[in-house]
Amino acid sequence: MKKRIAAVIACLLTVATLATFVCAFAGCNGASGSSQPYIETKTKNITVGVTNAAPMNYKEKGKWVGFDTELTLTVFNALGYNVMFKEIEWSNKYLELESGTIDCIWNGFTANSSDKINGVSTARSDIVNMSINYMLNEQCVIRNKNVAFTDENSFNKKIIAYEIGSAGDAGVGWLEEDYEDVKFMKKGLKSQADALNEVNSGTADFAVVDKSLADNAAGNGYNNIVIVDNFDYFELEYYAIGFRKDAAGAALRDKVNILLQAFFATGYLESLAEKYNIDYVNRIQSVFVA
Repeated sequence: MKKRIAAVIACLLTVATLATFVCAFAGCNGASGSSQPYIETKTKNITVGVTNAAPMNYKEKGKWVGFDTELTLTVFNALGYNVMFKEIEWSNKYLELESGTIDCIWNGFTANSSDKINGVSTARSDIVNMSINYMLNEQCVIRNKNVAFTDENSFNKKIIAYEIGSAGDAGVGWLEEDYEDVKFMKKGLKSQADALNEVNSGTADFAVVDKSLADNAAGNGYNNIVIVDNFDYFELEYYAIGFRKDAAGAALRDKVNILLQAFFATGYLESLAEKYNIDYVNRIQSVFVA
Protein backbone atom coordinates (compact mmCIF):
# COMPACT_ATOMS: atom_id res chain seq x y z
CA MET A 1 0.00 0.00 0.00
CA LYS A 2 2.79 2.41 0.91
CA LYS A 3 4.49 1.75 -2.43
CA ARG A 4 1.23 2.44 -4.25
CA ILE A 5 0.73 5.73 -2.40
CA ALA A 6 4.30 6.78 -3.11
CA ALA A 7 3.87 6.03 -6.80
CA VAL A 8 0.71 8.11 -7.01
CA ILE A 9 2.26 11.03 -5.15
CA ALA A 10 5.32 10.91 -7.41
CA CYS A 11 3.03 10.99 -10.40
CA LEU A 12 1.20 13.99 -8.97
CA LEU A 13 4.40 15.93 -8.61
CA THR A 14 5.40 15.35 -12.23
CA VAL A 15 2.10 16.24 -13.87
CA ALA A 16 2.47 19.84 -15.00
CA THR A 17 -1.25 20.48 -15.20
CA LEU A 18 -1.57 19.83 -11.47
CA ALA A 19 1.20 22.18 -10.42
CA THR A 20 -1.18 24.99 -9.58
CA PHE A 21 -3.28 22.65 -7.46
CA VAL A 22 -0.28 21.47 -5.50
CA CYS A 23 0.78 25.07 -4.93
CA ALA A 24 -2.70 26.01 -3.81
CA PHE A 25 -2.63 23.84 -0.72
CA ALA A 26 1.10 23.50 -0.09
CA GLY A 27 1.35 27.11 1.11
CA CYS A 28 3.08 28.60 -1.96
CA ASN A 29 3.50 32.35 -1.76
CA GLY A 30 4.79 34.18 -4.81
CA ALA A 31 5.55 37.40 -2.94
CA SER A 32 7.75 35.91 -0.25
CA GLY A 33 8.95 32.87 -2.13
CA SER A 34 8.16 30.68 0.88
CA SER A 35 6.58 27.27 0.53
CA GLN A 36 5.82 24.09 2.45
CA PRO A 37 6.64 20.60 1.19
CA TYR A 38 3.84 18.70 -0.52
CA ILE A 39 4.21 15.77 1.85
CA GLU A 40 4.28 16.82 5.47
CA THR A 41 5.57 14.79 8.38
CA LYS A 42 2.66 12.84 9.84
CA THR A 43 2.44 14.63 13.16
CA LYS A 44 -1.28 15.39 12.99
CA ASN A 45 -4.16 13.07 13.76
CA ILE A 46 -7.54 13.02 12.03
CA THR A 47 -10.60 10.96 12.97
CA VAL A 48 -12.95 9.77 10.27
CA GLY A 49 -16.52 8.69 11.01
CA VAL A 50 -17.55 5.46 9.27
CA THR A 51 -20.00 2.60 9.43
CA ASN A 52 -19.46 -1.04 8.54
CA ALA A 53 -20.74 -1.13 4.97
CA ALA A 54 -18.89 -3.14 2.32
CA PRO A 55 -17.40 -2.42 -0.16
CA MET A 56 -16.86 1.16 1.07
CA ASN A 57 -15.74 0.55 4.67
CA TYR A 58 -15.66 -2.82 6.40
CA LYS A 59 -13.41 -4.96 8.57
CA GLU A 60 -11.24 -7.93 7.72
CA LYS A 61 -9.41 -9.59 10.60
CA GLY A 62 -10.17 -6.56 12.76
CA LYS A 63 -8.71 -4.08 10.28
CA TRP A 64 -10.67 -1.48 8.33
CA VAL A 65 -10.54 -2.04 4.56
CA GLY A 66 -12.65 -1.00 1.57
CA PHE A 67 -12.74 1.56 -1.22
CA ASP A 68 -13.43 4.54 1.03
CA THR A 69 -11.04 3.25 3.68
CA GLU A 70 -8.09 3.09 1.30
CA LEU A 71 -8.97 6.36 -0.41
CA THR A 72 -9.23 8.06 2.99
CA LEU A 73 -5.80 6.79 4.02
CA THR A 74 -4.24 7.79 0.72
CA VAL A 75 -5.63 11.32 0.79
CA PHE A 76 -5.00 12.13 4.43
CA ASN A 77 -1.57 10.48 4.57
CA ALA A 78 -0.60 12.71 1.64
CA LEU A 79 -1.72 15.71 3.68
CA GLY A 80 0.39 14.63 6.64
CA TYR A 81 -2.25 13.03 8.85
CA ASN A 82 -2.34 9.84 10.85
CA VAL A 83 -5.84 8.47 10.24
CA MET A 84 -8.07 6.97 12.89
CA PHE A 85 -11.43 5.44 12.01
CA LYS A 86 -14.35 5.67 14.39
CA GLU A 87 -17.40 3.51 13.83
CA ILE A 88 -20.45 5.67 14.46
CA GLU A 89 -24.21 5.33 14.50
CA TRP A 90 -25.24 7.02 11.27
CA SER A 91 -28.11 8.85 12.94
CA ASN A 92 -25.54 10.58 15.20
CA LYS A 93 -23.15 11.64 12.44
CA TYR A 94 -23.73 15.38 12.78
CA LEU A 95 -23.50 15.29 16.57
CA GLU A 96 -20.18 13.45 16.26
CA LEU A 97 -18.91 16.02 13.76
CA GLU A 98 -20.03 19.09 15.68
CA SER A 99 -18.70 17.79 19.00
CA GLY A 100 -15.28 17.12 17.50
CA THR A 101 -15.22 13.36 18.12
CA ILE A 102 -14.80 12.98 14.34
CA ASP A 103 -13.32 15.41 11.81
CA CYS A 104 -15.25 14.30 8.74
CA ILE A 105 -17.89 11.87 7.50
CA TRP A 106 -16.41 9.64 4.79
CA ASN A 107 -18.51 6.54 4.30
CA GLY A 108 -20.57 6.43 1.13
CA PHE A 109 -22.10 9.74 2.23
CA THR A 110 -24.83 10.85 -0.18
CA ALA A 111 -24.45 14.54 -0.98
CA ASN A 112 -27.78 15.13 -2.72
CA SER A 113 -29.95 14.03 0.16
CA SER A 114 -31.45 15.61 3.26
CA ASP A 115 -31.85 14.93 6.97
CA LYS A 116 -34.25 16.24 9.54
CA ILE A 117 -32.73 18.86 11.82
CA ASN A 118 -35.05 19.87 14.65
CA GLY A 119 -37.88 18.30 12.70
CA VAL A 120 -37.15 20.24 9.51
CA SER A 121 -35.93 18.50 6.35
CA THR A 122 -32.55 20.10 5.59
CA ALA A 123 -30.21 19.57 2.65
CA ARG A 124 -27.00 17.90 3.75
CA SER A 125 -24.99 20.55 1.92
CA ASP A 126 -26.49 23.10 4.34
CA ILE A 127 -25.38 21.05 7.34
CA VAL A 128 -21.77 20.26 6.40
CA ASN A 129 -19.05 21.52 4.06
CA MET A 130 -19.41 18.97 1.27
CA SER A 131 -16.52 17.87 -0.95
CA ILE A 132 -16.80 17.39 -4.68
CA ASN A 133 -18.66 14.28 -5.78
CA TYR A 134 -16.44 11.27 -6.38
CA MET A 135 -18.85 8.39 -7.01
CA LEU A 136 -22.37 7.62 -8.21
CA ASN A 137 -24.74 5.42 -6.24
CA GLU A 138 -28.43 4.79 -5.83
CA GLN A 139 -30.77 3.24 -3.34
CA CYS A 140 -32.42 -0.05 -4.11
CA VAL A 141 -35.01 -2.35 -2.60
CA ILE A 142 -33.97 -5.79 -1.45
CA ARG A 143 -36.40 -8.54 -0.49
CA ASN A 144 -36.29 -11.83 1.31
CA LYS A 145 -36.30 -14.55 -1.33
CA ASN A 146 -39.58 -15.92 0.07
CA VAL A 147 -41.36 -12.57 -0.39
CA ALA A 148 -42.84 -11.86 -3.81
CA PHE A 149 -42.66 -8.47 -5.53
CA THR A 150 -44.61 -7.21 -8.54
CA ASP A 151 -45.09 -3.49 -7.89
CA GLU A 152 -45.46 -1.04 -5.01
CA ASN A 153 -48.58 -2.86 -3.79
CA SER A 154 -46.30 -5.70 -2.77
CA PHE A 155 -45.17 -3.52 0.17
CA ASN A 156 -48.69 -3.59 1.64
CA LYS A 157 -48.73 -5.02 5.20
CA LYS A 158 -45.02 -5.80 4.93
CA ILE A 159 -42.03 -4.67 7.00
CA ILE A 160 -39.47 -2.39 5.33
CA ALA A 161 -36.14 -1.97 7.12
CA TYR A 162 -33.64 0.87 6.74
CA GLU A 163 -30.75 2.59 8.50
CA ILE A 164 -31.90 5.56 10.57
CA GLY A 165 -30.60 8.85 9.17
CA SER A 166 -29.49 7.34 5.87
CA ALA A 167 -30.51 7.96 2.27
CA GLY A 168 -32.48 4.74 2.66
CA ASP A 169 -34.40 6.36 5.51
CA ALA A 170 -35.30 9.23 3.18
CA GLY A 171 -36.22 6.73 0.48
CA VAL A 172 -38.68 4.90 2.72
CA GLY A 173 -40.20 8.26 3.57
CA TRP A 174 -40.71 8.98 -0.14
CA LEU A 175 -42.41 5.61 -0.60
CA GLU A 176 -44.73 6.43 2.27
CA GLU A 177 -45.62 9.80 0.75
CA ASP A 178 -45.98 8.68 -2.87
CA TYR A 179 -48.01 5.53 -2.17
CA GLU A 180 -50.44 6.66 0.52
CA ASP A 181 -52.78 3.72 -0.09
CA VAL A 182 -50.01 1.20 0.55
CA LYS A 183 -49.71 0.65 4.28
CA PHE A 184 -46.43 -0.88 5.41
CA MET A 185 -44.49 -1.01 8.66
CA LYS A 186 -41.20 0.86 8.93
CA LYS A 187 -38.30 -0.65 10.86
CA GLY A 188 -35.51 1.83 11.57
CA LEU A 189 -32.16 0.29 12.53
CA LYS A 190 -28.69 1.42 13.58
CA SER A 191 -26.93 0.34 10.39
CA GLN A 192 -27.44 -0.87 6.85
CA ALA A 193 -25.78 -4.13 7.90
CA ASP A 194 -28.61 -4.58 10.41
CA ALA A 195 -31.13 -3.99 7.63
CA LEU A 196 -29.45 -6.65 5.49
CA ASN A 197 -29.50 -9.11 8.37
CA GLU A 198 -33.18 -8.46 9.06
CA VAL A 199 -34.14 -9.25 5.46
CA ASN A 200 -31.78 -12.21 5.27
CA SER A 201 -33.26 -13.73 8.44
CA GLY A 202 -36.86 -12.96 7.44
CA THR A 203 -37.62 -10.60 10.33
CA ALA A 204 -38.15 -7.88 7.69
CA ASP A 205 -39.63 -8.43 4.26
CA PHE A 206 -37.86 -5.61 2.43
CA ALA A 207 -35.13 -3.04 3.01
CA VAL A 208 -33.98 0.11 1.25
CA VAL A 209 -30.18 0.22 1.15
CA ASP A 210 -27.27 1.43 -0.98
CA LYS A 211 -27.05 -0.46 -4.27
CA SER A 212 -23.29 -0.92 -3.78
CA LEU A 213 -23.94 -2.56 -0.41
CA ALA A 214 -26.67 -4.81 -1.82
CA ASP A 215 -24.53 -5.89 -4.78
CA ASN A 216 -21.71 -6.83 -2.42
CA ALA A 217 -23.96 -8.64 0.05
CA ALA A 218 -25.84 -10.69 -2.53
CA GLY A 219 -22.73 -12.67 -3.37
CA ASN A 220 -21.18 -12.82 0.08
CA GLY A 221 -23.14 -15.00 2.44
CA TYR A 222 -26.55 -13.32 2.32
CA ASN A 223 -28.23 -16.22 0.56
CA ASN A 224 -31.81 -15.15 1.30
CA ILE A 225 -31.50 -11.66 -0.20
CA VAL A 226 -32.73 -10.74 -3.66
CA ILE A 227 -32.28 -7.28 -5.24
CA VAL A 228 -35.55 -5.99 -6.69
CA ASP A 229 -34.61 -4.96 -10.23
CA ASN A 230 -38.10 -4.21 -11.55
CA PHE A 231 -38.68 -1.17 -9.33
CA ASP A 232 -37.04 1.85 -10.94
CA TYR A 233 -37.92 4.43 -8.31
CA PHE A 234 -34.89 6.07 -6.74
CA GLU A 235 -32.83 8.90 -8.23
CA LEU A 236 -29.08 8.74 -8.72
CA GLU A 237 -27.01 9.76 -5.72
CA TYR A 238 -23.57 11.32 -5.46
CA TYR A 239 -21.08 10.29 -2.80
CA ALA A 240 -19.03 13.05 -1.18
CA ILE A 241 -17.21 13.75 2.09
CA GLY A 242 -18.76 15.91 4.81
CA PHE A 243 -16.59 18.34 6.82
CA ARG A 244 -17.43 20.62 9.71
CA LYS A 245 -19.40 23.72 8.72
CA ASP A 246 -16.71 26.24 9.62
CA ALA A 247 -13.64 27.85 8.07
CA ALA A 248 -11.32 25.00 9.11
CA GLY A 249 -13.70 22.45 7.64
CA ALA A 250 -13.89 24.39 4.39
CA ALA A 251 -10.10 24.62 4.18
CA LEU A 252 -9.69 20.88 4.71
CA ARG A 253 -12.41 20.18 2.16
CA ASP A 254 -10.57 22.28 -0.43
CA LYS A 255 -7.34 20.32 0.10
CA VAL A 256 -9.18 17.01 -0.22
CA ASN A 257 -10.95 18.19 -3.39
CA ILE A 258 -7.60 18.84 -5.03
CA LEU A 259 -6.38 15.35 -4.25
CA LEU A 260 -9.60 13.66 -5.36
CA GLN A 261 -9.23 15.31 -8.76
CA ALA A 262 -5.55 14.44 -8.88
CA PHE A 263 -6.05 10.79 -7.97
CA PHE A 264 -8.66 10.52 -10.70
CA ALA A 265 -6.25 12.05 -13.21
CA THR A 266 -3.43 9.65 -12.29
CA GLY A 267 -5.59 6.51 -12.51
CA TYR A 268 -5.51 5.70 -8.80
CA LEU A 269 -9.31 5.75 -8.46
CA GLU A 270 -9.58 3.34 -11.37
CA SER A 271 -7.19 0.84 -9.79
CA LEU A 272 -8.96 1.12 -6.45
CA ALA A 273 -12.35 0.55 -8.09
CA GLU A 274 -11.00 -2.56 -9.80
CA LYS A 275 -9.71 -3.90 -6.48
CA TYR A 276 -13.15 -3.61 -4.87
CA ASN A 277 -15.21 -4.66 -7.92
CA ILE A 278 -16.76 -1.24 -8.42
CA ASP A 279 -17.92 -0.23 -11.90
CA TYR A 280 -15.34 2.48 -12.57
CA VAL A 281 -16.69 3.78 -15.90
CA ASN A 282 -20.27 4.25 -14.77
CA ARG A 283 -19.80 5.03 -11.09
CA ILE A 284 -16.58 7.07 -10.95
CA GLN A 285 -15.35 8.18 -14.35
CA SER A 286 -18.79 9.50 -15.31
CA VAL A 287 -18.73 11.84 -12.31
CA PHE A 288 -15.36 13.41 -13.08
CA VAL A 289 -15.85 13.81 -16.84
CA ALA A 290 -19.45 15.01 -16.69
